[in-house]
Amino acid sequence: MPTLPHSVWLNVARYLPALLLRDLYAVNHSFFEIAMDCRYRQLIFAYMDLRMVKNLVRLRDPAVAKRVQILHVYPGFLPDPNGAPSLFDQGKPECPVQKRSFLTLLLDIANTFLEQRNSLSRHPKYRMMEALRKPEDVVQILADVLAGLPNVTDYYVTWHGLPAIASSPAPFVVSPLRPNLRKLSLNLSLENVQSLLSPDSDISRLEEFHLCIHSESVYDEHERSYVLQNHLAPAISRFQSTLKTLVISSWEPTDLSPLFQNIDCIPNLDDLSINIPVESCHLGDPAGLNAFLQKHQNSLRCLRLRASQYGGQGIIPASLTSLYDWICKATDSVELPKLRVLDTASSLFPIEASLLCVQRFSGTLTSLSITGVYQSYDCVAETLTHLSNSPAGEEPLKLRLGPVLLSPQLVDLIAARIPNLHQLELLVRKIVPIDADAASSPTNNSKSSKSKQIDGFIFAMESRRYPTWRLHQLSLVTDILPDRDHYEAALGKAFFGSIPSLHCFT
Repeated sequence: MPTLPHSVWLNVARYLPALLLRDLYAVNHSFFEIAMDCRYRQLIFAYMDLRMVKNLVRLRDPAVAKRVQILHVYPGFLPDPNGAPSLFDQGKPECPVQKRSFLTLLLDIANTFLEQRNSLSRHPKYRMMEALRKPEDVVQILADVLAGLPNVTDYYVTWHGLPAIASSPAPFVVSPLRPNLRKLSLNLSLENVQSLLSPDSDISRLEEFHLCIHSESVYDEHERSYVLQNHLAPAISRFQSTLKTLVISSWEPTDLSPLFQNIDCIPNLDDLSINIPVESCHLGDPAGLNAFLQKHQNSLRCLRLRASQYGGQGIIPASLTSLYDWICKATDSVELPKLRVLDTASSLFPIEASLLCVQRFSGTLTSLSITGVYQSYDCVAETLTHLSNSPAGEEPLKLRLGPVLLSPQLVDLIAARIPNLHQLELLVRKIVPIDADAASSPTNNSKSSKSKQIDGFIFAMESRRYPTWRLHQLSLVTDILPDRDHYEAALGKAFFGSIPSLHCFT
């Protein structure tokens, strides 16, 4: 009986859930390859458990190691920096253990699994820890295994609240930093920058770099500035020939202006995301980010600005005026002639700051996303005014807004102001049959009241027609529909009837 080509089985696998694919390795050779790729394509090394030990053993096989493409490392198995006992220490007397060969370690692990099959008298995790007697044993294996993963393209490292990389038993975390790496994501303490991003790091084709800095462990302001200026900025600059996407975040309010001011021009950088802490001092002197934007004005096509609240004092200011002022200065006199995408999706990002950015950068936009903060009818009108008055007003546009009150008047407004709109996504807080101002008054939120309001909206839309509106895709993101299936169908029918160009509604 002839076998089907591998490409056919690949097409079949596209329609199967990943959890099911992982267990189909016994069906045939094609499904064996697909299942193994599914099992080992993405791995996480975080805490010492049986799964991690099994993965370490399997990855010694080159046929398995070659399948790993995405790797996450969070070395929670290292000793606690505050002196708390680790899994390696609990219940064990301190005694010197000689360094063992890799073969000896694997034999110990194999004996552990044999013991598990033959005896249930001891907890399996304890027996596993007996095999790996010290953190140095795990690190020794990890360094060898990670260095033997030839096809890792995406590497995620989380290293904060742990011993410094320089003081760890071995710098195993740097093993995957090799030329084939395309994406690197670092969530680390500032003190670890120099150890992880050393000048001799062999990363020559990096296209995407995500960085989240924890600076609480570096108390001296001058030392912090020195690391940013003399280590981190040069490290990022080394990627300048290939880097296209850059994401920079700070866990707490920190002056990152020395970093922004000292990164060299990255000629191919077209996607920039900046996460700004809401607490003062935000990211320090806004002139630093301003200079960075000016430096990359001829390459940036996508700009994402977020307001974040990760660390710091954990107190959201009563007024976001300070953040608005910071953003105003950071974008002052900045011209981005190639910018196509602007995204300010954050519940902490002031709507006034979003409108300011739209006003400054709307001239070339083909995609705009403002979500997180409630937008009144007037706010939406102001946003659309900037977009409709832009020189790029004739190009197809993608628009994502919300939360909003969805009314027939809001639909009228968007259709009239942006006739070239191609794709619209609205995050809907409420659906009402009357204009937003009247709908803002208190109303009954019962199921029957919601149904009555939605029915009124549908009735009003059925009498409307937008023959010149070139909208192709419309999406409503909401959880307020009392009878979802019924109202999804009714809303779709109303919109398809009123917008002749509409091809897709969700």
